[in-house]
Amino acid sequence: MLLICIFSIIYLVQSKEDCDRSTREDRCGEIFRNLTDCNKDSYRTQLMDCLVTCGKCGAYSCNNPQPDTVLNCTSLASQCHSKIWGNFMKDKCPSTCGKCDLKNANLCKDASNSAICSTMVQFCNSVDYYDRMTEQCASTCNRCPATGDGGGPNITVTCVDYARDCATRTALCNNPQYEGLMHRACAKTCNKCGGCYDYSSKCPLWASRGFCSKSDQNVKRRYCAKTCMLC
Repeated sequence: MLLICIFSIIYLVQSKEDCDRSTREDRCGEIFRNLTDCNKDSYRTQLMDCLVTCGKCGAYSCNNPQPDTVLNCTSLASQCHSKIWGNFMKDKCPSTCGKCDLKNANLCKDASNSAICSTMVQFCNSVDYYDRMTEQCASTCNRCPATGDGGGPNITVTCVDYARDCATRTALCNNPQYEGLMHRACAKTCNKCGGCYDYSSKCPLWASRGFCSKSDQNVKRRYCAKTCMLC
């Protein structure tokens, strides 16, 4: 009996399709005779063994931005196609929902350990730590741009303060050393709406991943006008 179980385990391991080698398994062809079944939640378990047959290798090739200890994407898998939570799941749980091959799936992640970011979330909107938190905890602080392809909120270019303590930092508005930071965090208070600035200090990184070429005009202007050469 033990020998049979061992052989069964070996068979299951060997029968999983290899995306790197694009190898297909006969059993996957049998399971997914109708390829539309690849997109059905009821076939998710079988799908994970048959990514080549279903053409889904790229869709599951990334990691979720935050570990399950911070955001348990596995427990939220039923919301992947929800009309209410679908966009949230695409951004926060791309691997769980098979959305890795969509634009911007990997832009939104914390550079630092997400558990650390979660304990420091109260500093997301502090002028003193605004850029540091944006750089290290982009996902936790909700600082990743949408792509304009339905994967995030619609962006309207408005003049607002993003930090909570702008009113107490007006002395920094015209300080050359803090000009970029104050424009990003306190545009309304400092009367710095418009002009040629990047909202995020991570714009050069996003640009290297295709943000300037893939996002729509309003989104690029809102987040990375300078880097995307829109002014």
